[in-house]
Amino acid sequence: MSHFLLKPHVVGPEDNITTPDIIVDCAFVDGEARPVNLVTHQCWQQVSGGETSRAAYGLMALGGGALILPVVVLGSGNIVAARAAWRLNNLDSHIGKVTLNGTALAEIGLPAGKIEAAGGHGDTLPRGFLVVSTVDGDSRDSELHDPVLRRRLGHLVVFEKIDHDRWGNVRPKPRYSVGPTQKEITHFI
Repeated sequence: MSHFLLKPHVVGPEDNITTPDIIVDCAFVDGEARPVNLVTHQCWQQVSGGETSRAAYGLMALGGGALILPVVVLGSGNIVAARAAWRLNNLDSHIGKVTLNGTALAEIGLPAGKIEAAGGHGDTLPRGFLVVSTVDGDSRDSELHDPVLRRRLGHLVVFEKIDHDRWGNVRPKPRYSVGPTQKEITHFI
């Protein structure tokens, strides 16, 4: 069975932080099941030319109620989850005012509808579920903004081309090293 260990820093309304470890064993993007091995925290991604990405928010099951976190979904399939989250029940009274990259969640689709579609109720999801909702447009960053509590959660994914060589002309030359010796060693290469 595949699973991913999500390790968010859950920021409370008074900026107190808890860091639970959460097992993800079911991942959904826009209602479609995706392999869990595509979920990652790695925000530095090697990509080929023409890679696309979309901003998203994720909902994650947790014992005290669901979490909401910024996510970036790559066209190649990777689901890059942020390491920061909020408890959904701290946003209940004003969830429609929370924005994702400037667009209100009321326009994108409120979490309650996503939770019910996944078989949950209120602010509880089935254990192990990560439900991701994307927005249109190519974006490598995803930012949740809470205008009522005046706080933000940002997430940026950096693309590095596969053929990019950071060493350039100063890459060390390969050499065969055998360590210290007191006599000549016969090499059979």
